[in-house]
Amino acid sequence: MRREKGLKRRSSSREPHRKELLRRTRELSALLAVAKTATQSLDAKKILNDTLDISLEILGFEVGYIRILDPETQSLVVRAARGLSSPEFLSTVVPLESPHRSISKIVFETREPYISSNIQKERRFRHGFMAKEGTVSAAVFVPIMSKNRFMGMMMVGSPKPHRFSKDEIDLLMAFGSQLGVALDNVQLYEEVREGKVYIENLVENAGDAVISIDLQDLILSWNRGAEVIFGYRKEDVVGKGLGILIPEAYPEESEEIRTKVQQMGVIRNLEARRKRKDGVIVDVALTVSPIYDNAGRIIGYLHMSKDITEKKRHEQRLKELDKMKSDFVSNVSHELRTPLTAIKGSVDNMLDGITGYLNEKQTRYLTRIKSNADRLTRLINNILDLSTIEAGKIDLKPAQLSLVALAREVTEIMRPMAAEKLISLEVASLDAPVSAWVDRDKIVQVLMNLIGNAVKFTPPDGKVTVAIEQNGNGWVQVSVQDTGPGILPEEAKKIFAKFYQIAQLSKQKTKGTGLGLAISKSLVEMHGGKIWLESHVGRGSTFSFTVPAEPPVQAEAPASTVGG
Repeated sequence: MRREKGLKRRSSSREPHRKELLRRTRELSALLAVAKTATQSLDAKKILNDTLDISLEILGFEVGYIRILDPETQSLVVRAARGLSSPEFLSTVVPLESPHRSISKIVFETREPYISSNIQKERRFRHGFMAKEGTVSAAVFVPIMSKNRFMGMMMVGSPKPHRFSKDEIDLLMAFGSQLGVALDNVQLYEEVREGKVYIENLVENAGDAVISIDLQDLILSWNRGAEVIFGYRKEDVVGKGLGILIPEAYPEESEEIRTKVQQMGVIRNLEARRKRKDGVIVDVALTVSPIYDNAGRIIGYLHMSKDITEKKRHEQRLKELDKMKSDFVSNVSHELRTPLTAIKGSVDNMLDGITGYLNEKQTRYLTRIKSNADRLTRLINNILDLSTIEAGKIDLKPAQLSLVALAREVTEIMRPMAAEKLISLEVASLDAPVSAWVDRDKIVQVLMNLIGNAVKFTPPDGKVTVAIEQNGNGWVQVSVQDTGPGILPEEAKKIFAKFYQIAQLSKQKTKGTGLGLAISKSLVEMHGGKIWLESHVGRGSTFSFTVPAEPPVQAEAPASTVGG
């Protein structure tokens, strides 16, 4: 008997522990169920409904809802509800920016749960939907959070007054955190999915052909642009080799491109030829880049092809027209030269008195004819020079020459012209023995053009300086500086264009062909150098160019500071 009483006492003392253990087990099971839903599903509606159902079940309640924050309107919208069917409530939107201090706004501002053990006694609920429907007597509102961001609010309610324990609140807060993480994952997934769809649409609807291949050159993807350019449908080529597009004349091309990509990373605008389904060969500009896996290993290649067949056809036509133009200009110039030479010879004879005495008026007219004949000769010579350069018929004959000596020789030729305007003309070089690998005649022509322009545009009593110095590894820089009126920025951009003449600030048109700088630019670039202008209105201009100091085997032209 005594033993039975003892067993009953021990059994009764264990009962609370058993109930507590059972409650804890149920709570952990519920939390595990919420976590499982949160981590295994990307369906926002299912996550919300399951979390609300589990929350109500664990507390033994039947009424609850979840409001989610709409980031665009900054309002809370009902996304899940149980025990509340009123259309008025389900469509109610709670703006967080409203001056009215609602329960939702309190939870949003504090990020803490709001607890009401008896809503009938609180003024806040007197005119609310729960008071009107009479389905809820006690309620708790918990925030839904993720990474300190407020994402919404969950409410669970009891039909009768209820004092919520700390464990219940903690469990609901845990549900809110799990729900926040789950919604965050859904949002990220949607953003990634939308981005993926957007990129896929861009690729699919691109005008260029976009093709991906694996390491065996088997085609993995084929967009509409590829269908248009190459004539194959997607289902006809996926799984087949890229070789169907490569003409028989280029059997090693794929291997060569693969090797270049592995060395350089990306190949851009590589001109290639491709074969269409109908056998027609098309020209394409090819960009090829590697495709990597998560470990950084190359698993394939992306080929983007732009059809440039028409462009190449137009380029060829332009070359033909340009050659016809050059041939025409050359023929016309030669035809003009013969009678012009005769005119000049006759005028010179008359001025020399061979044909008899000339009075002052006759001498003045003949001198004017001679001046214009000389100008026309220079124009014809410039046009012929430019035509020869553009036709690629000019050959350089470079040698190692002293640029300082060459510059001094040209300045002596130009000195009488400068003296007429009382312009100081000098060569300033800190490196007297500076030499360069240049064609003497071509560089003399460049210096004559630059120094002649400087003297022409510099006002009386001005100064023109020619400077020569080493510039970079293996390059020599020559600069011609004047104290003229300067050149406007919009003029400077076009200064090296053929036949272009600047509008002078004085509004006086300066005589010239407009070809000197264009020819100079071509001659400098034939040497591998660069030419550019630095100018300030009212302070003068400086034309500079670079030429190789030695035979340009490994030299690389330095970038100009302005305009180069």
